[in-house]
Amino acid sequence: MAIQTDTIAALATPPGESGIAVIRLSGSRALDVLATILRTPAGGSFEAPWEHRRLYHGGFFDADGTRVDDVMAAVMRGPESYTGEDVVEISCHGGSAVVARVLHVLFSAEARPAEPGEFTKRAFLNGKMDLIQAEAVADLIHARSELQRAVAERQLAGGLSRRVGALADDMLGLLGVVEANIDFIEEGIDALNVTEALGTISRQRNELDDLLGSAALARPLREGYRVVIAGPVNAGKSSLFNRLVGEARAIVTEIPGTTRDVLRETLVIDGVPFVLHDTAGLRAGAVDRVEAIGMDRAVDATQAADAVLFVVDASAAELDEDSLHSLHDLDATRSLVVINKVDLLDGSRSASRHGTPTSAPGMETLRVSALTGRGMDELRAAMVRLTGADALARMARDRAVLNARLVTLLEDARAQLAELAGMIRDREPLELIAVRARSVLADYEEAVGRQYHDGLLDAIFSRFCIGK
Repeated sequence: MAIQTDTIAALATPPGESGIAVIRLSGSRALDVLATILRTPAGGSFEAPWEHRRLYHGGFFDADGTRVDDVMAAVMRGPESYTGEDVVEISCHGGSAVVARVLHVLFSAEARPAEPGEFTKRAFLNGKMDLIQAEAVADLIHARSELQRAVAERQLAGGLSRRVGALADDMLGLLGVVEANIDFIEEGIDALNVTEALGTISRQRNELDDLLGSAALARPLREGYRVVIAGPVNAGKSSLFNRLVGEARAIVTEIPGTTRDVLRETLVIDGVPFVLHDTAGLRAGAVDRVEAIGMDRAVDATQAADAVLFVVDASAAELDEDSLHSLHDLDATRSLVVINKVDLLDGSRSASRHGTPTSAPGMETLRVSALTGRGMDELRAAMVRLTGADALARMARDRAVLNARLVTLLEDARAQLAELAGMIRDREPLELIAVRARSVLADYEEAVGRQYHDGLLDAIFSRFCIGK
């Protein structure tokens, strides 16, 4: 991909009203554009050249000489900037009309609207960061918990990049030895040191095993653990959902079948994100087709869940047959029976709900009240325990957590290393061994971005917001 040098501009802060908005400008003409729109407080021009890492205060003017706003402009000259190009960050007032006018003036000058992630893409193309670090920027922006932030920041610092880069350098060295020995083979000399070659492969496989040891943590860390609230109608599932997320997100009525679709909300417990799913209540003979569809979706969500909270009414007599069947289908190791509405029980009632413990052998039960908040701390702790989120928190603080792209590449490299070791032991032709080694090297180089194609960059940077 050719490195673009045209000048781009975009709002770098969220749209809407705010005290301050930051508009970012990058490219070969960024400082020329700045000279046309920025005037000193007295109305004069700033003296050239623009100083690196200096903040300028002045008026922002359009091409007709009309003052648009009072701004601060931070100048960062390339290559010592985020993108590696000349960069200007203009801080103006955050009203939507002001921002729109400032951007209009910039686009009328020599700048064009930036594409999603284009500033970071230019940073990658200009060698300011590798592809693993660029992905960490997106993770940092989208972080919803302290744990996500810490993992992304560690990856942005380059630790994971250095480990994968070292694997690439090591494989490049092995490939060089193999290719050098191809010439000796033509002269009838077999000079490849099999023991050393296998030692290199063994070290690489051990390093990949360590890196991929956190592969299972990638999805829940970035997407959150899926926790589904299921159970019969009128058990208080939506009330429990609202209590856990801390606001009235789900409609709560005494009418059975109020919830028709799956409602999702993210909450953070001990630094780990959980995506809570409120589902339609289960009962025999759905009233209408819409409710039936909602029940089907509830079943699908339960099957895909990392943990299930099966909510029952403490004040009801027995579970109906459909609810018992659904309860028996659950995996006891990742499910919890939540006995809700215990506030309705008086002192004469049994301490446990009829039928529930015996109906769910081996499944943990917990008594709560969504109305009063009783048992909520214990319920949150149970969610952490059921999903294994405590292990995620421990591991993510100490090691890299790969994204899906890196997992795929490094798993492929590990598989090919096993084949490569077999080829060397069997003394297969060095030309074939070199082909396999190049394939492993290509996985490493694509991981860090030493090799890439436009489609890969488009897929990665489309995740970014405009202005980053």
